[in-house]
Amino acid sequence: MKKLLLACGLVSVLASQAQATLITNGDFENLQLSGNSWGVFSSIPGWQTTLGSGIEVQRNTIVQAQSGQQYVELDAYNNSAITQGIDTLLGETYLLSFYYMPRTNNGNNDNGLGVFWDNFDKDYSNFDPSHEVFQIEDITHLQQPSWTQFTLELTATSDFMALSFGGQGANNSLGAFIDNVELTHVVPEPGTLALIGLGIAGIGLSMRKKA
Repeated sequence: MKKLLLACGLVSVLASQAQATLITNGDFENLQLSGNSWGVFSSIPGWQTTLGSGIEVQRNTIVQAQSGQQYVELDAYNNSAITQGIDTLLGETYLLSFYYMPRTNNGNNDNGLGVFWDNFDKDYSNFDPSHEVFQIEDITHLQQPSWTQFTLELTATSDFMALSFGGQGANNSLGAFIDNVELTHVVPEPGTLALIGLGIAGIGLSMRKKA
C-alpha cells in the first residue's frame, strides 16, 4: 500500500509540465493604443466580443497593467464577455492562469467576473453563459486593490474549445480588470513517465512475490 501511495504521489507531483501558452494576445498588447488612453472594440487580435458593448482596452489609465501597458475592463458600457477559440486535444488537461483586479473594490459585487469553458463551433454568437467554470465575486473590498493571480485546471471536452471571460455585477461602466491570460497544455514529462513505469513495475513484482 505504501508503494502504491508513493507511485500515486509521483504521478500527482512530478508527472506534469506546462508548455507554451496557447493564448493569442493574452496581455492585450497587440492593437497598441497611444499615450494614456482607452478604446472599445468589437474584436482585437485573438479575442472577440460575445456579450455586451465591446472589448474595452485601457492603456496607463486607471491602474498600471500587470503585464506590459494594457489590460481589459469587462464593463465597457455594460457587462461584456470576451472569447477566444483554442485548438485542444479531447480529454487533455489545460492550466489557465490570469490576473484580476476589481476597479471599484466596494464589496457590492460590482466587479465580479466569470470564466467560461465550452465546446466551440467557431460561431461567436453562440456564447452560452451557463458554461461557467469559475467565478470571482467582489470579495476583496477589505484589501487594497491589486492584481491577483488565479489558476485553474480545465479539461477539453472537444478538439476546439472556447475560453471566455465575462463581467458580472452592476452595469455601470466600472468593471473587472483582467491581464496576462495564459493557457498551457499539461503533459507528462518523458523521464517522469519512465520513472512511474518502473515504480508500477516494481509494485507488480512485489505483489507477485507476496502471492
